[in-house]
Amino acid sequence: MHNKIINKVNKRLPLLFVSLLFWVILLLLAGPVQAVAGVSVIAHKSVSLDAITAKEAKKIWLAKTKKIEGLTLKLADLPKGSGSRNYFYSKIVKKSEEKLRAYWAKIVFSGKGVPPKPLSSDDEVVNWVASTPGAVGYVDSAAVNDSVKVLLVGQ
Repeated sequence: MHNKIINKVNKRLPLLFVSLLFWVILLLLAGPVQAVAGVSVIAHKSVSLDAITAKEAKKIWLAKTKKIEGLTLKLADLPKGSGSRNYFYSKIVKKSEEKLRAYWAKIVFSGKGVPPKPLSSDDEVVNWVASTPGAVGYVDSAAVNDSVKVLLVGQ
């Protein structure tokens, strides 16, 4: 009886190995995955707003709203491929990278606006927003500290 079990296991080992190999290769091809617990829209403390809706955030990041109570807004952006950026643009702004690139090309060419300032990390966005009057940005919620004002939290 013991030999029968060993024989059955031995017959299935190649199939198990191939299956495991398939999943390992699939995971390697998928590349790094960045988890995003939540994204917060943050602002310099000089910004008079205490909260905004996702619709208002979309208007701000598409340069349809450029001023709030006379204060010119300055926007920060995270790098392409960032989990927070992917979440923000797909869920809040509702534009893919391709549509966003085309949108900004049109806006810049027509002289109607400039894209957000590209920064390299959540910490850099928080520091820039904290030190720049009128600045707004978005970061992973875990990166927020008391040097900035939180306007919106998306899950």
